[in-house]
Amino acid sequence: MKFVQSFWSKPFDDALNQDNWNYRHNGGFPSAYLFYCSWTYSCLSIKKYYPNLHLITDSKGLYFFKEILGLPYVSFSDGLNALDDYHGGLWALGKLHTYRTQQEPFCHIDGDVFIFGPILDSILDSPVFCQSFDIDTDQYKEIHPYVHSHFKNVPIEFRADLNGDMKLLNAGIIGGHDLPLFQAYTEKAFALIDQNMEKLDGMNTGLFNLYYEQFLLSNMLEKKSISISPLFPKSSAEPNFAAFHDVPQKARYIHLISHLKKSTEFLEQVVARLYLEFPDYYNRLQEVFKKERK
Repeated sequence: MKFVQSFWSKPFDDALNQDNWNYRHNGGFPSAYLFYCSWTYSCLSIKKYYPNLHLITDSKGLYFFKEILGLPYVSFSDGLNALDDYHGGLWALGKLHTYRTQQEPFCHIDGDVFIFGPILDSILDSPVFCQSFDIDTDQYKEIHPYVHSHFKNVPIEFRADLNGDMKLLNAGIIGGHDLPLFQAYTEKAFALIDQNMEKLDGMNTGLFNLYYEQFLLSNMLEKKSISISPLFPKSSAEPNFAAFHDVPQKARYIHLISHLKKSTEFLEQVVARLYLEFPDYYNRLQEVFKKERK
């Protein structure tokens, strides 16, 4: 199994929208420093248990993660330079481009996920797997009718009854062995975006990212009756994804979802753990940001 992380710098550098939660300035973290601490600790925590870890990024990411920090990825790619002409609000697009370029079974892991044991082993042989399920379709009830009334040539794979019991996947981790499915899925997402680029300004891009990333794949899986293996199966009792106090005895997986990236309590945990477990990388970050403050 190939393990992959992806970083597209265009949303990260979008200072014009730094106060808009729909965008991902500094990756959604309070500062660039905290983002890089999180990403570094994510990479190193995964690498301990799944050493075949690769990075798909662009020129800026290649320079910072490879040349400056020297993170121990097996390989680095600047393949996300292919997204230079896309809207910076499409922050999930780097992930989808990564999915569609994989040529072997893969597991994509977000840069705000931390692993404390071989917890992924139980799902890695599955055709398709994800982090967890969410049965709350309300978050899509704004963007779903907007897309179908304002966008042209909407692929039929986006049609769905939001009043049903669709299991909506969370893509904190995502992947599997069914590469044709990932090709079809990403093809439909890019088709929608490529034909409606002029519609993106002024809309709720935060929800739109979830729509073409998580909703689309969930809908395709349901329509095709394809089963998906979640790391955390129970949608009605979502685990505490920030249970640092239970690491590693009870909790072996942390994911700073959404607003958790803004929490001082959890960010202090990340920085402290990076300092204690990987002091060399912590010191490299200190040197980088000390120079920037001068």
